[in-house]
Amino acid sequence: AEGETRITNIASWRVKETDRIKAMAAEARKFGAKIEEGADFIRVVPSAQIVSPNGGIDTYDDHRMAMCFSLMSLGARGVRTRINDPKCVGKTFPTYFKVLNSLIAR
Repeated sequence: AEGETRITNIASWRVKETDRIKAMAAEARKFGAKIEEGADFIRVVPSAQIVSPNGGIDTYDDHRMAMCFSLMSLGARGVRTRINDPKCVGKTFPTYFKVLNSLIAR
């Protein structure tokens, strides 16, 4: 997205498989984004240039984290995204990465 994105009324994200607000903030920062997080919101300001995250993206054993951040490689040319523990998607969508790769190959 261009410009700031603010997601609000998401306090319930803190009590899922992981504290998703904190986890999303930590992983988005790896791409160079500026993040502000609060009790029930997250504010994302993208950097002028998205960078490949060193060490990959941690999933916190949360399938939504893996799926969300795997999409980062679609919009940024030359940005490589490695998902640490991609098998965590097995909870809800075991073939997620196979399907994603088939869509990219089109």
